[in-house]
Amino acid sequence: MRIAQRDRRILILKAAFTENEAGEQEAAGWDEFAMPWAAYQPVSDGERQRAAAVEQKTDARFQVLWTAKLAAVTGAFRIRFQGDDWRITGVKEIGYRDRLEFTAWRLVKGAD
Repeated sequence: MRIAQRDRRILILKAAFTENEAGEQEAAGWDEFAMPWAAYQPVSDGERQRAAAVEQKTDARFQVLWTAKLAAVTGAFRIRFQGDDWRITGVKEIGYRDRLEFTAWRLVKGAD
């Protein structure tokens, strides 16, 4: 599947943790990790229906150029795009160290 050129800026966020009085790690928000140029492609209705059949929700794909830093991104990260946060549901390498594709679904405002 061909995707458009990388003409959108996305912000990749990494979970930030602090230590509480008991010495345990607890979530403290999100820190900026990277701000690559990306190609954005909404998922078609047909793809969305097929994904729902296996209880998997995907709203969009973001393709970025491969870098070692971005290759470390997992589902524990988030994407901020056009003011919304997106939960990463998949990471796929396309070609050998050519591009990365993040599949993600948009989080409801105020959701964790």
